[in-house]
Amino acid sequence: MGDWLTRSFQQYTVIWIVVSSLVGGVIGSGVKFVFEDLLRPVFGARRETRVTIRKYTTPLVRSAESLERRINNFVRNRTEDWYASSDYYRLSTLYCFADYLAWVRVIEEEFGFLPYESSRYGRRFNQRFRGPFKALSSFSYFHWSHDTAAVDSSQLPRLILTAMGEVALDAEGTAPMRFSQFALAHERDAQLRRWYADLDAFLRQATEGKPYVIDRLIAAGANLRALIAFLDSTGSLVPERRISNIELMPHPEVATRVRADFPELFVKRNFFQQVVSHAVRRSGSAGQLGR
Repeated sequence: MGDWLTRSFQQYTVIWIVVSSLVGGVIGSGVKFVFEDLLRPVFGARRETRVTIRKYTTPLVRSAESLERRINNFVRNRTEDWYASSDYYRLSTLYCFADYLAWVRVIEEEFGFLPYESSRYGRRFNQRFRGPFKALSSFSYFHWSHDTAAVDSSQLPRLILTAMGEVALDAEGTAPMRFSQFALAHERDAQLRRWYADLDAFLRQATEGKPYVIDRLIAAGANLRALIAFLDSTGSLVPERRISNIELMPHPEVATRVRADFPELFVKRNFFQQVVSHAVRRSGSAGQLGR
């Protein structure tokens, strides 16, 4: 066999050179296509997605936690009528929504050019990221209800929430207004007040005890906690907590659905898990101090 190849190569040197060049070219082009045209864009997009999420994790987690805490406070104390009787409580509650929605709008603008759903991590992030809007703006938690008119009237339109985030951005459009800026704008800017009128009416209905509105508000808080747990699984940015106030939902069907969506956020951690989580937080804090 070796002798035949040697004689063949000697007799047909030029042909062998041409064939080997063609085969090498085809293989080289195939390898280049796979790595440059197929794999590099996929892995590049995944890397950019993770970098973008990491870039906004801290402000998003903190604004989500602030809004979740205010929702919990609002729900537990709605019969005190603080929202209607205290200008500060009303404005600060609106601002908690504005701050979160503004960060959401910033992130949506940046994600508009990324195929972030091409990776499992990106799809999971998108599911958690959209969760609060599912609670506030859709029928997802209310398919069981036959009172579609009441369900429909209880929702906050998704594009209204988008507009609320847009008008709450600062002059550069890269971050939310500060509370003092928002309070001043809310007092002086009739257009901004109009965008927040639906949210104001929604919260007043919750104070009055409208059951579907209360369901939506508590479900939104649960989805915010799920987003926080996804982005800050060790509790290094904000305190770890379980989902709250599910027992205050007027409709048990919604509570059952929320429990099914986030079963891990209703189970208390055992002692070993708490120790591990505490150690991770301490090591993370030490690393940040070291930097």
